[in-house]
Amino acid sequence: MENLRAIIIGVVGLAIAALMIVVMATVGLAVIGFAVVAGTIGLVYAKFGPRSKVQKRREKRVWNDGHGTIIDM
Repeated sequence: MENLRAIIIGVVGLAIAALMIVVMATVGLAVIGFAVVAGTIGLVYAKFGPRSKVQKRREKRVWNDGHGTIIDM
């Protein structure tokens, strides 16, 4: 009777351990999937999102700061 109870407790313990491994693997895959989706959305937004306008200057700016002439093209 003692051996039968020890075997049943061992089998139940192994089943609980296997279930916990499956649950943790599923949660891990869900977290990795969420990170991949968030990263992909960030990359797509960076690629196609609004961009800041760069003002282009047509004329050169020239000034003298006392140490030499500075030409900003």
